[in-house]
Amino acid sequence: MPLKVGEKAKDFELSDVDGSFHSLAETEGYRLLVFYKVTCPTCQLTLPFVEKLYGLYGHKITFWGIAQDPDHAVHDFAKTYGLTFPQLIDYPDYAVSVDYHVQVVPTIYLINPQGIIEFVSYSFVKAEIQKLTEKLSHIAEKPFEDVFSGQRVPELKPG
Repeated sequence: MPLKVGEKAKDFELSDVDGSFHSLAETEGYRLLVFYKVTCPTCQLTLPFVEKLYGLYGHKITFWGIAQDPDHAVHDFAKTYGLTFPQLIDYPDYAVSVDYHVQVVPTIYLINPQGIIEFVSYSFVKAEIQKLTEKLSHIAEKPFEDVFSGQRVPELKPG
């Protein structure tokens, strides 16, 4: 099972698609981590909605995609799906995915400024993404916006 709400998030250092390194400890405030694989259909459904959240709340919250793929595949995936938030590479050893006990992709973690996990979701569950959106809107002190507005999406899509 993934790490749970209330547990301490584990620090890590990963490079992004441009080769710059980032660590959880270097960031302040809230952090949203999205573990995924580029070939996962559920990830292909989920990540564009995460991009919408980034557009709404990325000014107040650090967003990182954590890809279990080589950098060239991640670069192409980000371009194809219009992802503008930073993509970190957890390949080839999946060390961070192992530390976070990721068994299903996508897995999303919201980590508070004290490093405690406040939200966990895996696969695609529409109600959970809406709950996350409400949390993020409160943190960013912005009105809630439905990222699914006008779109037909399933209530659940297993990863």
